[in-house]
Amino acid sequence: MFSLSKLSDLARDQSSAGRKSFVSSLTDLFFSAGDDRDEQISLLFGDIVLKVLGQLEEETRIVLSKRMCHEKGPRELMVKLANDTFKVAEPVLKNSPALTSEDLQSIAATASMDHLGAIAGRKTVDKTVTAVLVERGNAKVLSKVAENQGAEFADSSFIKLVEKAKSDESIQAALVNRPDLPDEAAKLLLPFLTEQLKERISVLGADSTLVQLLAERAATEVAARAHRLDETREESNALIKDVVSKKTSIDDAVSAFARADRTVELGILLAKVSELPPAAVSQLLLSANDKPLVILCKANDVTPVAYKDILTMRARRLRLGGHELNASIQRYSALSSEGARRSLEALKQAGSGLASKGKTGRKAPSAADAK
Repeated sequence: MFSLSKLSDLARDQSSAGRKSFVSSLTDLFFSAGDDRDEQISLLFGDIVLKVLGQLEEETRIVLSKRMCHEKGPRELMVKLANDTFKVAEPVLKNSPALTSEDLQSIAATASMDHLGAIAGRKTVDKTVTAVLVERGNAKVLSKVAENQGAEFADSSFIKLVEKAKSDESIQAALVNRPDLPDEAAKLLLPFLTEQLKERISVLGADSTLVQLLAERAATEVAARAHRLDETREESNALIKDVVSKKTSIDDAVSAFARADRTVELGILLAKVSELPPAAVSQLLLSANDKPLVILCKANDVTPVAYKDILTMRARRLRLGGHELNASIQRYSALSSEGARRSLEALKQAGSGLASKGKTGRKAPSAADAK
């Protein structure tokens, strides 16, 4: 049993040690009542402690906060402790069931980031409180509240959180794991996720909004690439057709295809104007022996300027050095257009497929032979 006379003596002791002993004994008395204590007793306890709280050292207030944080203690006292220094406030902010949403909103609106972080870690945090945390919180607070599956967010708070996550991977990582992420926020989040986070999304359940969006986006990208390929193919075919019909110069088409590294289209172009099999001509473009290519381009009046674009493409693909390029340019300059056309006709008649040996076994004419 607590001695009321002793408690009375402690109440009269104005020293720091006396105040500490008084509050400790009073708290013991509060807890000893257990479930039998009524609201009036709780309020009385709170009133008394509040009167001496300002006289207590921080260490004593920390002890009081830790003892009271899990109890449905006097609300006014809990609010006072929650607004104290962070060391005092932390246990109450994290755990006290006495603090209402309004209390937490008010504290979060003005308190330090440490205080906000403690609120962000509560077992449950309602939408009105998370709205303040998202508005004021730094990256650490935002990551913590986003990781808290007991925290609820309004759609508008999710949108704002995603906006702030653009430059912070830790917030992005926390958002990825939220099953309640709305569609609009998920769509905003997806474009700036790292590949690592996208891989993490892929192992989430099929009902995850992000999983579904990622799959839809992949399908859209595949369709877009296919569409671009179709458009490119159509443009290439139209350009080749214009060259064959003399509506466009061969130089323009050769340079366009060579600079874009489109060997297939370039091969088809040269095959069409030369009336040769496209597969055989395409092989020529990246063959180590450039003499048949020299004949083909010269016979179709490809200028040295456009031919250099082909050489640049070959150099990239075959890793040719300056010596090889200069030798090829010299061979091209040395061959006359008339000689190239005679050699091309001989190649066609030989039916050699532009190989060094024809089907008949005869040696194919070279650029030197045509000179």
